[in-house]
Amino acid sequence: MTGAAAQRLHITPWRDPRLLVGVLLILGSTILGARLAAAGDNTVEYWALASSVKPGDQVTRDALVPTRVHLSSSAAGNYLRTDDQFDLPLEDLQWASAASSGALVERAALVPKATKQRSQLPLNVATGASPVDLSRGDLVDVWVGPGPGDEAGGKAVRVLQSVRVVQAGDKSAALGGSLAQTILVDVDNTQLEGSVVGTVASGHVTLIRVS
Repeated sequence: MTGAAAQRLHITPWRDPRLLVGVLLILGSTILGARLAAAGDNTVEYWALASSVKPGDQVTRDALVPTRVHLSSSAAGNYLRTDDQFDLPLEDLQWASAASSGALVERAALVPKATKQRSQLPLNVATGASPVDLSRGDLVDVWVGPGPGDEAGGKAVRVLQSVRVVQAGDKSAALGGSLAQTILVDVDNTQLEGSVVGTVASGHVTLIRVS
């Protein structure tokens, strides 16, 4: 046996230059691929809704689920990231507006629970004097004008602005031919000062939806 052949026979596999080059190539491609994948993932984890919410509902942890999305720099600041701190404990927060399951949580959607005393004001609204699809959670302006038998030419006045509907009336009554239905709106007690209650009770109420 020649010296060269003997030398080849005594080379251990882990010292084979071809094997080492192959291992380095695989390792390099793995690292490069991981870096490219990391660079390509520019999504950020935000809070989304696990179920639909309505205005005034308490914020609960069960209603929030993390989701990864990519937002433009101009829109990113409007939504809550999962690493953001809440302004208050969740039990002290409520939803300011309605939102559907899967929607991203806007910062403005979480507000402190109301601390002022509030009331539910019933409004006797004639058929055709409110949106036909009015529903709980809608914001409305309440206008009162001359009622039946009042002097013609009287002006309507807005007595309440941006109050929230808590009960939209009995749709079956309207379908059954009723000329009016009772709609409840949520008001701060300070909004009831003056002649508001008397005005809505004696005049013709019209509801204009604003949100």
